[in-house]
Amino acid sequence: MATDNSASRLAAILEQVTERQPATAGIQGWKEILGVSDRNGIFQGAANLANLVDQFEADVRALPEDEDPEHLLAYLPRIRSMLDLFLKLSQTNMQHFSQYLTGEVMYSIASCSRALRRNGQVKPLISDNSAKQLVDEVRAVMEGVIESDLPDALKDLLVDRLRDVEAALLGVRIGGYANVERAMDALTFGAVRATKADSEERAQVGSWLSRLWGKLGEHAQGAEAIAATAASTTEVIKAITGG
Repeated sequence: MATDNSASRLAAILEQVTERQPATAGIQGWKEILGVSDRNGIFQGAANLANLVDQFEADVRALPEDEDPEHLLAYLPRIRSMLDLFLKLSQTNMQHFSQYLTGEVMYSIASCSRALRRNGQVKPLISDNSAKQLVDEVRAVMEGVIESDLPDALKDLLVDRLRDVEAALLGVRIGGYANVERAMDALTFGAVRATKADSEERAQVGSWLSRLWGKLGEHAQGAEAIAATAASTTEVIKAITGG
């Protein structure tokens, strides 16, 4: 399934809920769905999922009136009720979650996704395999920063921002490409503010930024959707690094 808008990403996650054996413990089921190993990961994923539902609602409500957003969101309360179960996760199994996700609910979400696509709400995609490769790239850059002779304050800033990019990539199935791009933007412009024009530090940091933006462009699916962003980002990086 394409996950190129908030509705399609939500549908992909919820379909995995319906595919779990009803008797599977809620904790185990969500570990598998979210790809995490402990409760902290589950609750972070639950928070990300709640943010996705908020984004889904906002995107659908912004559709033109002739798409009838209120009708499209008729089952939103059921989805939010399902999220409330995370408050008593240790007492649940996957049937408690899937009972909210009837065929009508899933069809409604799919209808929202189609409506969003009709109205240009399409974002680039990053596959799970690509996300893993990009995480490796981010970690390699992070290691380079730590081992460099940059000032400690600059190192701390870069590592913090790189960890945000890493987290966005690890959660890309829920947060989507937009979260990754926001984290990359924060990394880029944070680095610009923390370095001086024409300095060796700016040039060194700029080479890492160019590397990461280039890899992101390689792995993002939907080249048309990112062409303008990629081109403008390249120009910005050239300008700030003198490259």
